[in-house]
Amino acid sequence: MFDNNKVILCDIDGVVFDWHSAFVNWMEMQGYTSTQMKHHDADIHLEFGIDYNEAIIKKEEFNTNMIASTLQPFADADIYINKLYNEGYRFIGVTSFSDKPIAQYYRYLNLEDYFPTDCFGTMIFVSAGEPKREILEQFEGTGMIYVDDRILNINSGLVLGLKPILMSHSYNLHYERNDVLRARNWKQLYDHIKNLEQPKKIDDKK
Repeated sequence: MFDNNKVILCDIDGVVFDWHSAFVNWMEMQGYTSTQMKHHDADIHLEFGIDYNEAIIKKEEFNTNMIASTLQPFADADIYINKLYNEGYRFIGVTSFSDKPIAQYYRYLNLEDYFPTDCFGTMIFVSAGEPKREILEQFEGTGMIYVDDRILNINSGLVLGLKPILMSHSYNLHYERNDVLRARNWKQLYDHIKNLEQPKKIDDKK
């Protein structure tokens, strides 16, 4: 039997790392001006008042630059992820960071600066801004905890029988559901994780 009680599905940007602040600073250094109206990374073009395709190009440029390996932990992620790790938890990263190998390499470097190598022993990458429904279908019905900051992905996790927790940001404050927990930081997220019911166990006869 494989007990998935201590395996957590986890978005990275806006949950583990503060991608947004680093990207905004980088864009402003290139002469772009933020409207100061924070948007999810998938809608970052609205924050700068630029074309969607131009934003995609700039995100890819940023994510494939070494600066993307120096992102800071978000909301005490380094403290509480390591605390969970020491209590036996492990993480599967599910991120729409980039499908480019160099960007993925920088993501691994960034993770290894703050967490043991096997903390995020599995990383699943999709293209920047892509929805995660297809990836999450692999875990359908398992009852695993799933943390994300994008409402679209949280809804997918809920439909697929996961236990979604929404990491709170100004762009998702309007979202309210009784069956979706919300955390403002990793201390609250840690408490939610410890209080959740035991998920189902899945047979693993391999």
